[in-house]
Amino acid sequence: MLNKLISEYALSELLEVEGTSYAIANKDGSILWFNKGFKEDSGFGKIKGRSFFDLWKINTEEALQSFKKNKIHAIHLPAKNQTLSISVLSKKNKLDGYFLRIYNPHIKRPLTEKHENLTHRNIEFYKELHDLLSLTTEETSLKILSDELLIRCERLTESIYSLIVFYEDTKSYNLHFHDVNEHLKNADEIEREIKTSFTFITKWLTLNKKPLLITSAPNSIGFNLANVLQSDYLLISPCFINGKLIAAIILAKKGKKYTHSEISYIEQLASFLSISSSGIKAKELNSILEQKLLQAQKFETIGKLSSGTAHDFNNLLSSIFGSLNLLKKRIPQAENINRLVDNIENCAVRARDLTKGILSFGKPTPKQKELIKSNLLITELSKVVNQTFPKEIEFNSTVEDKLDDILGNPTEIYQVLLNLCVNAKEAIRDNGKISLSAKNILIEDKNISSFPWLNKGKYVCFSVSDNGEGISEENIRKIFDPYFSTKKKETGSGLGLYVTYGIIKNHNGHIDVTSKINEGTTFDVYIPVYEPLAKEKATETSEKLILLADDEIMLRDLLAELLESSGFNVIKVTSGAEVLKVLTEEMKVDLLIIDYNMPGMNGLECVEQVRKLKYKMPIILSTGSLSVESSPEIEKIGVTSLVSKPYEFESMLSTIRKLI
Repeated sequence: MLNKLISEYALSELLEVEGTSYAIANKDGSILWFNKGFKEDSGFGKIKGRSFFDLWKINTEEALQSFKKNKIHAIHLPAKNQTLSISVLSKKNKLDGYFLRIYNPHIKRPLTEKHENLTHRNIEFYKELHDLLSLTTEETSLKILSDELLIRCERLTESIYSLIVFYEDTKSYNLHFHDVNEHLKNADEIEREIKTSFTFITKWLTLNKKPLLITSAPNSIGFNLANVLQSDYLLISPCFINGKLIAAIILAKKGKKYTHSEISYIEQLASFLSISSSGIKAKELNSILEQKLLQAQKFETIGKLSSGTAHDFNNLLSSIFGSLNLLKKRIPQAENINRLVDNIENCAVRARDLTKGILSFGKPTPKQKELIKSNLLITELSKVVNQTFPKEIEFNSTVEDKLDDILGNPTEIYQVLLNLCVNAKEAIRDNGKISLSAKNILIEDKNISSFPWLNKGKYVCFSVSDNGEGISEENIRKIFDPYFSTKKKETGSGLGLYVTYGIIKNHNGHIDVTSKINEGTTFDVYIPVYEPLAKEKATETSEKLILLADDEIMLRDLLAELLESSGFNVIKVTSGAEVLKVLTEEMKVDLLIIDYNMPGMNGLECVEQVRKLKYKMPIILSTGSLSVESSPEIEKIGVTSLVSKPYEFESMLSTIRKLI
């Protein structure tokens, strides 16, 4: 992996300088990179991946002794009267690889000093890149990696400070500064100017996909930004992943311009940041998913165990209730005895309700679900909290005006939210703030990474927050475990959140918790929105059979899949002849969709034959030809409806439903 990454970022300056003969090998001696001069001077055919120790039959022990003395080993190459110079690439006494150079000691090349300086700087660049690559195998913090990257950017380019602009979206940025010597004084003003200037700069970077060099000269691109950042020159290098701009590295200089080699270094480090930040985000997401998977597996195991236990409890409780009925009939009516019997019965009822919750978690039993008006649910809950909670508690309710409806058991959902409010009340010790809020959210491709535990679609998010003492990270990991509770033993069973989790899962939702010590806790409950139209329409059309004819396989299969997902049955064919064959097999086809351009018999010719055979089903003709669309023959032949390509599926679906 290391060799592959480095090879992708090999510098053109190092590989293509005329009159030079350079190569780089890894610590085992295998040659990774070389320029044209080195390939010609070496005299070998294939050299990439081969060991220079073997190619030139170098005595390993003798070479190691030379490296220990002066880090350079030289051998004579008699074929062309040249010298092979091998120097060590190392840092902190750790061997990273070797730098190889072939030269004629009797010939002085032009621009040698310039080439040697460039070579030295390129070697330094590779050392820095080596360090960063090693860091990515250990470091999972984007902040630390960004700091390390900016330190090296400044060192390689002699910049006075640096920063990274991370894009949240096209209009929102996160800034990460590295300014050890505190050149920047007014951070707020700088942030405002960056966010103002970056609208245009972002468009420039996205369009050109290369670094932007800014000067403080009036009327140059971004000169205001250079002035605010108190620099003569700014270098902004974009970071792309799959064509999407995710970040930009900004470096500042005074006095000296950025050289071509410095721009090239930063451009490659920007590519490195793109890859590494994507890797870190993938690791973070994988970590979240692993935790959620482990938690789900734990709940699945507990559910299976609790289901059997709950059934046993129910059998015992049945005996208790039966015995109580008999006891009431056989014992004399006395106040003190009746009170004890009532206590037993009340406890048994509570045990029964608790067992139902455990049973529904372990193996959901069918329960009546109905349409729940989210706004009404929150209104009723707020009324109860206001009436029953201590007046010392400050209770706030923030709800969107038009919350979507949800489908579920209203008693259970109400009990879940009330239970969370009671937990918040206890967390603030009857004196603090509780907030209840609800909003509609849409989970789609662009934000699904923030909700790895949910499918794409519409949800109502109910949130209960408090400003209590918070929950430790260790306890958050166990918060939904059965019998785990932060309350005193005599006041908590530890089953409240465990059962809550099960109820939410049975509603195809999710519950999440975030908390900070001494700041408070928030529970977010996500319940899918009820969308009756799609379900009702699917039910209405579930028995309808559509014959779909199109020789464009990909388009035909896609339309067929969409129609099937809407509840239709679909037969797919690719020609007019196949259409006639299916119809003559005495299948009852409710609708024919046929494309105009098909091999052999075109769409109109096929429709004409269908009508001659006295088939009366509606026929939709799809075409991208204007001449066909305007043809007067369409209605005469018997086409019921015409759909122009490219069509939207919703418009096609609407047409189908009007016809059948």
